[in-house]
Amino acid sequence: MNSPPIFCYHKITSRLDFGIGTRTPDAFRRDVAWIASLPASVRPQLAFDDGYDNTFTAAYPILAEHGLTASVFVVTSMLGNPNSWDSNFFGAFMHLSLSQVKALSSAGWHIGSHGVTHRALTTLSNTDLRRELLDSRQFLEDALGKAITQLSFPFGMFDARVIDECRSAGYTSALSIRCASSDGFVLRSKAVYRFDSPAQLRAKLADAPAELWRLRVINSFSGLTVAMHQLTRYA
Repeated sequence: MNSPPIFCYHKITSRLDFGIGTRTPDAFRRDVAWIASLPASVRPQLAFDDGYDNTFTAAYPILAEHGLTASVFVVTSMLGNPNSWDSNFFGAFMHLSLSQVKALSSAGWHIGSHGVTHRALTTLSNTDLRRELLDSRQFLEDALGKAITQLSFPFGMFDARVIDECRSAGYTSALSIRCASSDGFVLRSKAVYRFDSPAQLRAKLADAPAELWRLRVINSFSGLTVAMHQLTRYA
């Protein structure tokens, strides 16, 4: 049986942003109204990477109006802090506070890990990789009193070593905006970007080859942020 499609959002805001990971509240409201109108058998699941506070202040009330919930994957060291891990040409964005994460969990949202520091897991030593996986999971389990078994890979990046360490750390599945894994452990989440039209959302839902190719091209540019991290680290 095929897994339900997964649409991945990042920021729900009208603020100017250098990146294309923002979706305005009005556009998101239209997205959600369309998603809610679909039969449950084909309705995509919604996920939020990075865990920005506008997931709580903007996305949560819109989804609640339609009786829908979502998953949010949080960067544990960034809770309640600005997104210093990213390039912020027009000002930083705040991440969810722990109290907001708890409120979403109590409202039926699924909470997952997005690592401790939002570094590309494929670039890390074995020791740092295990710390990203284990420490984030333990923190969330202690805070929420629930098992944390899923993560979304920062920048969508993974390889066989990362998957093996995820299994060892107790995760049972993962998401990537880049691709799925052949063994079924990693599911593909399809990112929704600022300029995506209703037709492009329908194409994501249908796995239209042209749209999947377009997403691969767009998501490849996240490697620029990874390269920036590496240069900063060794500067």
